[in-house]
Amino acid sequence: MVDGWTGLTEEHRELSRTAARLLADAARKDPLPPDWDALPLGLNRSLWAALGELGLLGLAVPEALGGGGAGVLEQCLLAEQVGAAVPAVPFAVTAAVTAVLTAVLTRSAGAGAALSGAALSGAALSGAAADVLRDVTAGSAVATTAWQTWPASVVPWRRPGVLSSDGSVVSGTLGAVPFGMDADWLLAFDAGGAPLLVDLAGPGVRRESVDSLDVTEPVASVRLTDAPATVLPLPELPVAEILTVFAAELVGTGQRALDGAVSYAKERRQFGRAIGSFQAIKHMLADRYVQLDAARLLVRTAAADAGAPAGPESELAARTALAAASDAADAATGDALQTHGGIGFTWEHPSHVLLKRARARRALLGSQARQLAAIADHVL
Repeated sequence: MVDGWTGLTEEHRELSRTAARLLADAARKDPLPPDWDALPLGLNRSLWAALGELGLLGLAVPEALGGGGAGVLEQCLLAEQVGAAVPAVPFAVTAAVTAVLTAVLTRSAGAGAALSGAALSGAALSGAAADVLRDVTAGSAVATTAWQTWPASVVPWRRPGVLSSDGSVVSGTLGAVPFGMDADWLLAFDAGGAPLLVDLAGPGVRRESVDSLDVTEPVASVRLTDAPATVLPLPELPVAEILTVFAAELVGTGQRALDGAVSYAKERRQFGRAIGSFQAIKHMLADRYVQLDAARLLVRTAAADAGAPAGPESELAARTALAAASDAADAATGDALQTHGGIGFTWEHPSHVLLKRARARRALLGSQARQLAAIADHVL
């Protein structure tokens, strides 16, 4: 049965509950924030394997390609839970990589071919792209990406000339690759905009851990020197799907920050009253609630549009959702830290982890002004 107000079925709610339970179990073993001495964090491999076993890493990948065959909405419901838990796993990265590989394999099946077992058999299911997609969705491999090489439609501060390739080998230095020390495969774009797959365990690859603002998403510097690479034929970048998943993740992060702030405002007492009874606090948190709820509705609208054939309307909806979610998460995490007062500024409290996640995503995906400018370009 579909809820007429939220558009969610009982299956959707069960997916969210299952993900929340799995992430809560992982958090009990690896609480937030991590110990200072444990930095830089590495991949939470037990959680990664569990996500793969449940089929959650390939939730939106077509069944013919070994995935769950669900839609972008289902992936966004999962992304919201991951955004709230902020575990040390590359969920958003994986969603982007699997979306690109799915588009590549669909192209390999032939223009206009239906996503069926017959259409995607043979050559389409062989080669590096298919092998990586299969292993990543199963949780037996980790694929990462170099955001700085992506087209401006996703990463506005891109550096397109950072990698040089002759079609068989690639060279260049990538400054901040998420989970670069743990990944098995790298997806990047060369100077001409062609996607490349690089085996990070192969020759010509040198990796070194570097500092990261987001403590739950470690990054590495990756230097490629004539590293063997596979050029992938990409017909069209799935921009709407990628941006919508990022937006959903940000809504989850903002919601966790708000929930923590509300809970603290009910317990912390000053002048003989709970601080949540003060207008300055309760009005601020109420504003963040309305802002996050509006962003969530925009995300779900964008998810429905992203599941339809690609077009300008689906990308516009995704960019609108991302702008709203980025702003809401930034405001919610900042105000939550302020609500907690002095304790919110200590390392032992999770407020700074949530704030850093929101700020790191804003640095990656562009400022509010850039996102609104991109929306204006579509509208005008």
